Amino acid sequence: MKQTVPGSHALCALSAARAAPLRVMCAGRALVVWVGADDRPAVLDDRCPHGNARLSAGYVVKGRIVCPQHMWSFGPDGQADAPGGGQGGGACMPRSYPCWVSDGQVRAILGPSAPDRGAATPV
Repeated sequence: MKQTVPGSHALCALSAARAAPLRVMCAGRALVVWVGADDRPAVLDDRCPHGNARLSAGYVVKGRIVCPQHMWSFGPDGQADAPGGGQGGGACMPRSYPCWVSDGQVRAILGPSAPDRGAATPV
């Protein structure tokens, strides 16, 4: 279990992310949190670069979040698979964030451009 890291943010309870992909607003960013393979959390920007849909409105298959609009799927690293097995280009992938579980909470480091503006809020 990792400890709280300076600059990290508590996003949501792990149990909430297990139930379904969860939209969380934190430090001015819309994020999607879900639990993928091996019961590990994943955090991406909550926006499909292909169709601009909310990934949090999608679902999880084999540890990947599936966009509800055009069925592109994204791994915890943000890499995309298009329907039919094609892969998306690197420039249009959603940003992924380092995350872990501490005391039952999914925590993430959002980077230096995301100052702490208070607690994360599930939306």
